[in-house]
Amino acid sequence: MTTETVSALAPADVLAATRDFFIGDDRMVDAWVDTESNTHIAFCTFRGNLSVAAFPDPAAPAGTRVRVTTLREEGIVPRLLAYLALAKARP
Repeated sequence: MTTETVSALAPADVLAATRDFFIGDDRMVDAWVDTESNTHIAFCTFRGNLSVAAFPDPAAPAGTRVRVTTLREEGIVPRLLAYLALAKARP
């Protein structure tokens, strides 16, 4: 299952917020990093795997395309997208 959205955050900020969501001090779910690059971060959770890609959106140059991919429907995806929508750009 793949879900996409556009964020006003820079790609690096999207990935940093995603990292905080899954493994930060106030994390929403327990997870660990499986793989990571400048454009993606993949996590393993109790329920399965989840990957988040963030890259400049060619259709909206001021935005970042965020693509969340899971092997099955994950209830955490809408919570992650809401978290990213509320996140503020880091200095």
